[in-house]
Amino acid sequence: MGEPSKVMAEKTKAVLMVHTDQAQGKLWQTALSTQQLDVTWQNTSLDIVQYLEKCDRQDLPDLLIMDMAIKSPSSETLQSSSVCQWLSKNKVPTKVVLFNPRQEKIKDIEHSWAIRRGASDVIPRLYSDNLITEIARVTALMGCSLERLPLEKIARTIESRVVNTSSKVRDLPVQSEEEQDSTSKRSQTKNNSRSNQSSDDSEIVMYRGVRIRR
Repeated sequence: MGEPSKVMAEKTKAVLMVHTDQAQGKLWQTALSTQQLDVTWQNTSLDIVQYLEKCDRQDLPDLLIMDMAIKSPSSETLQSSSVCQWLSKNKVPTKVVLFNPRQEKIKDIEHSWAIRRGASDVIPRLYSDNLITEIARVTALMGCSLERLPLEKIARTIESRVVNTSSKVRDLPVQSEEEQDSTSKRSQTKNNSRSNQSSDDSEIVMYRGVRIRR
């Protein structure tokens, strides 16, 4: 009998995503799908440990990317801790990458927190400048080579969206010298009026939208 073909021998790497941010989730799904990965996006209400327990061992994902803020459906406990503990206890090789869609840069203390809980890495929100770098970190964890070309196309698409959005913002009209002079006089009149207020008023300052007496 002949040896099985290389294509049949290789199993497509599987990624399970659990994102709270829809826009970021779609971006992740699109980017990872260009890397010949089998991507599944589950709802945030999912109890991830229960989901993994129901999977046959050979069907468990190679990588789990989850929002680090996702809590258990039945409590206020973060699921990242229980998931990492379950994987470690059952000696499951699935790697966990935590994701923070609310930050463009991960703080050192945040990274240390994630590693202590058993995660392999923690990644910030994706945007044009970091898309290729962050996807490369993910594919490296699974031992996959990176296909840059499709990611470069996605990054350019993100950039074009930003440019198009910026071009829709209209500049404020420039005041003529006469208008500027008139505005300056009105401002001076207001300042003179304020200077005539009582000394008590001069002791009042605004702090986070609240008037506070010094």
